[in-house]
Amino acid sequence: MIERPSVPREHGAWGMLLVPFGTALGVAGAFDLKTALLLASTLFFYVARASWLKQQWSWTALLLAASLAAALPLFVVWKLWWLVAFSGVAAVLAAQPTRRHLLMQLTATVGLVLTAPAAWYTATGRLDATAFWLWLWNGLYFVGGLLYVRMRLAPVTARCGLRWLVLGFFAGLSLFVLALVMANVFSYHLLLAFAPAVTRAAAGVGRLAWPLRIKVLGWSEVAFSVLFGVLLVAALR
Repeated sequence: MIERPSVPREHGAWGMLLVPFGTALGVAGAFDLKTALLLASTLFFYVARASWLKQQWSWTALLLAASLAAALPLFVVWKLWWLVAFSGVAAVLAAQPTRRHLLMQLTATVGLVLTAPAAWYTATGRLDATAFWLWLWNGLYFVGGLLYVRMRLAPVTARCGLRWLVLGFFAGLSLFVLALVMANVFSYHLLLAFAPAVTRAAAGVGRLAWPLRIKVLGWSEVAFSVLFGVLLVAALR
């Protein structure tokens, strides 16, 4: 029997990979052959990493070859050479083994959401301020989500300490976004994009003894991520 390639099962990681990609395309208002090839290349590479971690060398080589084949037209035909830099960062991060250490998870999060500026650049041909803001807002959202999930997954006795980290992060995020809205850098819609996540965090911090249901937590985070993506597109268009 031919062994199947390993596929990452973490709902959160898939959200960090695909929601930023989708927000960039939503703001750009474009989904064409270029962005489809980038998406295919990204997915092949992401699954290849899972095969590499499981030492499935044949699948790793095949998936990496497919990723490269999908990406080549982006360089050769459309001259999107900045994607080489994005690919380099992705390769460095993918080479790191999966760890539960907070710093490593934060680094991985920041790296995964690079799909936002990469997709924006591919769709528009520009690596500009919008690319930066797409990366920043997606990064802040998913970093906050990571901290919240770590708090919920921690033993009840350890959640109190993590509570202050979650509270501090979301309070700082809310003030930062509010300041930019008050300065007319962004519309109030940006506040609405983060409102569900801030409300969820406040509720979670207020009731640390909630029973933990892993599947409910995972799928609710997927729903919150998709909602954030839709609201962010509305805020930035």
